[in-house]
Amino acid sequence: MKKMVYGLLLLILGSHWSSWAAANLPAVKEQVINSALLGEKRDLVIYLPADYQNSQDRYPVLYLTDGDIQGPHTAGTIDYLAKFEQMPPMIVVGIVNRQTRDRDLTLTPSDKQNPNQLENADRFLAFVENEVIPFVKQQYRTLDYQVLSGTSHGGQFAINALVKRPDLFHGVIAISPSLYWDNQQLLDVAGAALKSDRLQGRLFVSIANEEPTMTEPYQRFVDLLARYPSDKLFVASQTFSKETHNTTVLQGQYAGLKYLFSEWPIPEGEPKTLADLQAKFAIRSKLLKTDLMIPQDKANGYAGWLQYLNRKDDALALLKWNRASYPQSLNAHTALIQAYLHFKMAEDAKVALRDALQTLNELSPEQKAQLEALFT
Repeated sequence: MKKMVYGLLLLILGSHWSSWAAANLPAVKEQVINSALLGEKRDLVIYLPADYQNSQDRYPVLYLTDGDIQGPHTAGTIDYLAKFEQMPPMIVVGIVNRQTRDRDLTLTPSDKQNPNQLENADRFLAFVENEVIPFVKQQYRTLDYQVLSGTSHGGQFAINALVKRPDLFHGVIAISPSLYWDNQQLLDVAGAALKSDRLQGRLFVSIANEEPTMTEPYQRFVDLLARYPSDKLFVASQTFSKETHNTTVLQGQYAGLKYLFSEWPIPEGEPKTLADLQAKFAIRSKLLKTDLMIPQDKANGYAGWLQYLNRKDDALALLKWNRASYPQSLNAHTALIQAYLHFKMAEDAKVALRDALQTLNELSPEQKAQLEALFT
């Protein structure tokens, strides 16, 4: 039974295996943005999804602090998870903070802060919101769905962004955030925001096996999140007890992305009908705030599984939808004809052949012969 299920999963993922053989990898672009807010030039490293150049699709975006260091493995994690449909492909925008981390990512001490002048993390957040995000939207094909991720001081920055601009990012990942900074100032700010129920979206926070300086304020923050639950803010926290402050990022990023997109995967191990797939893609569409349609190769794959199980009505319903949704797909027409023949519905198969010959544009003699050969 396990071998049968595995084989059917390979059938469903067949097109993906062939695309991986072509070694499609995320593309990397280095860009410089001249910031009026910061009064300096800043480096960005953009990681584009593997299929970006070969499609016209728009993509959600993950903004990442320390992007030159954390960008490569984060883009690789997203690429891997997306290929197994655990999350959507994303554009990763790595913001380089190598020389200015303390200034960019930490809060200005409250006793020095001028309420009329943005400083430190608040000024850098304004730079991200008003300069980086518009630049990325202008240069690349993006969706409105945005995630912010950071580690250590970057984690502090990410939580501060959630607190100060709760509607800017749909998801926030904060790995080993340096919440000890300036006498745990951010905890007071976060507590007030949580108490007023202003926060929204999804938040993933994690900590490793670290010194009490890190773990104690982190636990205070987790306790605050539990004390002020909200139906607008969804939270997950995790401790990586076998990792250190420097090694926890890989697992933290992976777990954070899995949490943000926990409703994205199609459950494995059982066949899916047209209604099942439409329900899942409705969830995906709602999450990304865009219309997403079942890909024709995935519809064919699940229909093949249903056909194998001799679930005629379910298989044909999915294949008919696929042909109607992708009328110029030779594979969609072929799969429907083959299913009719499999279920010994010869007249329906002939009607489907005539429909294919009339509908498909620029059908080559070889392709026409391929369709007609299905009857021999």
